[in-house]
Amino acid sequence: MADITRDFVRTAGKHFVSLSCVQRATGEDKSQILVFSGFVIDVLGEWLYVTAGHILRDIRTALASGSSFDIWRLGDQTAGNLFNNTAIPYAFDESVWLVVEDEGTGLDYAAVHLSWLDRRQLEAGGVTAIAKNAWSDHVTEYDHWALIGIPSESVDYDGTSEIKARLVLTPLVPAEEPALAGIKALNQFFAHPVAGSEKYVKDADGLSGGPVFTLKKVEGRWLYSVIGVQSGWYPNSKTLAICPFSTFALEVELIVAEALNEGGQSEPAGAA
Repeated sequence: MADITRDFVRTAGKHFVSLSCVQRATGEDKSQILVFSGFVIDVLGEWLYVTAGHILRDIRTALASGSSFDIWRLGDQTAGNLFNNTAIPYAFDESVWLVVEDEGTGLDYAAVHLSWLDRRQLEAGGVTAIAKNAWSDHVTEYDHWALIGIPSESVDYDGTSEIKARLVLTPLVPAEEPALAGIKALNQFFAHPVAGSEKYVKDADGLSGGPVFTLKKVEGRWLYSVIGVQSGWYPNSKTLAICPFSTFALEVELIVAEALNEGGQSEPAGAA
């Protein structure tokens, strides 16, 4: 399993991208560093960044209450960043995000188109997007499930420029829906971290938006697909709530196709 884990992190880590910022609340001098989990997918040749919808909801709520956010960065370190771990400046604009989020029904998705410049910088750092042939769902045959994310408990900020955080790979096993799930169970599936995971992750906060993958050995090769977006946590039963990925991705594909038909490719003329 150690070899599988190492190889999987090295490969799937190229799709994982963190999103970080500094939040300052109204009337407070002290700032708070936030680091979100997310990943990059390829939709009809365009790159989109995907995370959990409630992250955008929380940001909008904070903005409405007077908080400010700045120093937005995309972190590509897990892809093998070749530039001394320097994150990529990101022009965050909450108005351009596609958010499908309903706390009552469990829908919890957010995606944003990455500009040509963002994409080129991520590619230079080793990031690759998950192609459509690696989109799947939780009902397909599998040998293992795994979640990749950055727990908030691991985030450390020096107060000026350096952010440190720990990426974790958490093996999962399917779980029954929690008693409190209610109607959310129609739009989510559930999993437990395998026994022993608490040594590495004490709290699921910060894992929201992280990709959930399935791994299956086919003809001697380990193949993986993304099957979900981490959404919530039921601490009493230690159950993760996960939103299925493929249904959301196919809807996004329709939106991207329509945008491309109307406006053409986003890549500037003459770009290599």
